[in-house]
Amino acid sequence: MILRTVIVEDEPHARERLKDMLAAMPGIEVVAEAEDGAQAIAIIDHLRPELVLLDIEMPGFSGLEVLQRVRHRPWVVFTTAYDQYAIQAFEANAVDYLLKPFTAKRLHQTLERVRERRPLNTDLLLQLQQLLRPREYLGIFSVKNNEEILLIPESKVFFFSAEDKYVFLHTAGRRFFYDATLKELENRLNPEHFLRIHKNAIVAVKQVRKFKRSLMGDFQAVMGDEKNTLLRVGRSFQAAVRSRFGL
Repeated sequence: MILRTVIVEDEPHARERLKDMLAAMPGIEVVAEAEDGAQAIAIIDHLRPELVLLDIEMPGFSGLEVLQRVRHRPWVVFTTAYDQYAIQAFEANAVDYLLKPFTAKRLHQTLERVRERRPLNTDLLLQLQQLLRPREYLGIFSVKNNEEILLIPESKVFFFSAEDKYVFLHTAGRRFFYDATLKELENRLNPEHFLRIHKNAIVAVKQVRKFKRSLMGDFQAVMGDEKNTLLRVGRSFQAAVRSRFGL
């Protein structure tokens, strides 16, 4: 049986990553993608897919609100970096709950559960409840450098950037591919030390040298790395940046 599937995810590189994983799995046909809650509701009710991989934290309606509003009732797997939503997800009759970052093996197990029409049982739900606890923040970041794996301490990180479907960790003079999405990083970084300033950038607060106004009136953060990198502050993030830096 082919499972006609809709991916609902607001971060482009996260959508591409999930599509790549699904492409390697037989019996899955991705028929559409949505990047926000309103778009998801329209697509789900129009295409009536068998399966929806549904992010929870999104612009507009959350994944939970999407599920409350759709008329069509597909099998739903919630995907999110935030484990505090787990119990709500299962109360909404989700088949499974994937906590980012998840592996291809974990996704395969979920698809098998969907094919067998097996909702999560009570014992597993109780185990999940016991696991819901505050995360430890990342203090060391492992990155590949040719045949080596480098361990970069938090103090050496200047910012993270997203380009296409890739995320990069930037130090004073180099950048490294980092295997995570910015949304996943937001949940694992210490909020006292890092701040998201754009949909494509998270900065280390102490590595911001100053701010400049562009000709369009937007803010730009000047980083303290060797290139004095300029990072635009997104409009929806300006209030948080002003508050954090007293601008």
